[in-house]
Amino acid sequence: MTRYYEDIDVDETHDLGSYTADRTELLSFAERYDPQPIHVDPDAAAETMYGGLIASGWHTASSCMRLLVDGFLAETATLGSFGPDELRWRNPVYPGDTVGVEARILGKTESTSRDDRGYVESEVEGTNGDGDEVVYWRATNIFLREPDSEARQ
Repeated sequence: MTRYYEDIDVDETHDLGSYTADRTELLSFAERYDPQPIHVDPDAAAETMYGGLIASGWHTASSCMRLLVDGFLAETATLGSFGPDELRWRNPVYPGDTVGVEARILGKTESTSRDDRGYVESEVEGTNGDGDEVVYWRATNIFLREPDSEARQ
């Protein structure tokens, strides 16, 4: 069943599951998209405050985004997003870390210019096995309204 704007409630939360940061995948991603030494050079990374390789924040966010799609957005009438209003990488993700991800609906606003849609503000948080937040973002997504919604009449 497709969930529309009207079906989404403020304060609802979604446990999106988890992923484990695979060293080979982290290196491959970083070599292609974010080749900073802390992400691609084990020797150089060992000499930093991190003490070793860490995932690119972009890899962490992308991995969490996949869980968001699979665990929530794929079952909705989403039209996309305006992009994150805030994105933070709070703590490093190391190879082998398991990151649990949760999403929460913060607010809803009906469109004033298009009666077929509404805007849903949400936050996504990823935490490591110690409960430390590793990634956080807040964004607004666009959702279609129920085609036969009484609210639109």
